[in-house]
Amino acid sequence: MKCANCGRELPDSAAFCSNCGASVQRPDQTNINESQMQKAEPVTNNYGSPAGQGGPGMNTYGNPAEQGGPAAGKASGSGKNKILIAAIAGVLVLIAVVAGVLLTLGRKGAEEVVTLGDYYVTGCKEIIKVREEEDKDSKVVTKLENGEKVSLMEKSGGNYWKVYIEAEEVTGYIDHYYLTDDREAVMDPVVRYVDIKKDATLSILSTPDEDGAALGMVKRGDEVTVLAKPDDTYAYIYAAEESAYGYVEQSKLSEEEVKEEAKKEKEKETDDKKEDKSQAAADVFGPGSPPANYEGVYYVNVATGYLALRNAKAFDASNEIGKMYNGDYVQAIRTNELYWYVYSPSLGAYGYTNSEYLVSRSASSSRSNVYYASVASGYLALRNAQAYDASNEIGKIANGQEVDVIDSSTGTYWYVYVPALSKYGYVNSEHLRK
Repeated sequence: MKCANCGRELPDSAAFCSNCGASVQRPDQTNINESQMQKAEPVTNNYGSPAGQGGPGMNTYGNPAEQGGPAAGKASGSGKNKILIAAIAGVLVLIAVVAGVLLTLGRKGAEEVVTLGDYYVTGCKEIIKVREEEDKDSKVVTKLENGEKVSLMEKSGGNYWKVYIEAEEVTGYIDHYYLTDDREAVMDPVVRYVDIKKDATLSILSTPDEDGAALGMVKRGDEVTVLAKPDDTYAYIYAAEESAYGYVEQSKLSEEEVKEEAKKEKEKETDDKKEDKSQAAADVFGPGSPPANYEGVYYVNVATGYLALRNAKAFDASNEIGKMYNGDYVQAIRTNELYWYVYSPSLGAYGYTNSEYLVSRSASSSRSNVYYASVASGYLALRNAQAYDASNEIGKIANGQEVDVIDSSTGTYWYVYVPALSKYGYVNSEHLRK
């Protein structure tokens, strides 16, 4: 069987021509009515003349061909359908290609996020908020729980660090005080209490070692919140009273409040007083021979007047049994409280005296121990302890004022007497000159 349009040999079962796409007219098919033929579009050759071999189509005058006219109309309609289908398919392919490119670029962008290391959320009660900007009031982009991982992108000078959350493909800012680079250190927050000696302080350090800088101080009984435990020695804590984050030794923290310990100390003080009373009952007052044993020799240091030897541990004119003057020395027998039990060789008597006016070396014994304050500005502090602390200042020494050194064997802080203040205490020897 041949195609009525182009003359190509076709199999008997063919419905369309494989060469020109025209519909094949089988002999057994009924003729299409004339109105259909009139509607069919002519099929012409390149010159507008009737189609070649087989002759179907339109003649040069636009009259219907003797055969194949209806087939030409079907061929044209089928061709348009194929063009439309091809166009739709092309658009779908183009959409698929564009989507693939965008997906690839998105993945490439995610892969190119530069991070500085992994950190883990720790010490938060329920959740911690990741914000859109470096501001505690900015929009929340996501929320994290303890143990969730973030990747550090940028550290800032404030509380917030920029991070990337890979699991959610989100970037934002998080309070870095609740991050640790040690997965094993992650924990829920717990309350602990500072358990150190009475009147002592504990430094909050910048790093988990003794060389860390002090960021704040806590005292006995203070409540702190433990946020992480980087090792077996130090705990990372937040001290609300100091508004400070840092590291302290775990051994200095207690699960229980320290009130009970304070009560025990008070009970111990009471027992000590009872013991002192029993000792006092056996003490000798007044004239006597020098003691066979004593703790050390101390000198009277008073700017004016005298230091009283007493028969009781209290300041009262009625209990005076002798007068000791500046430079006199005593042999200290018991030195466990404010009033020491001593023997005064100048009086040849035993009694109590106020230890605040006793020093280990006489200030008037040698002028070679005279120094002068040397400060470029401000003042040199006289302190009641061998440490730099605003709370232990007891006087201010101006540049050039005399300082009598009593004991220089105590390290950086020497024990001195300051005539202008009529006080004894410690000063930083680095600010003294001859």
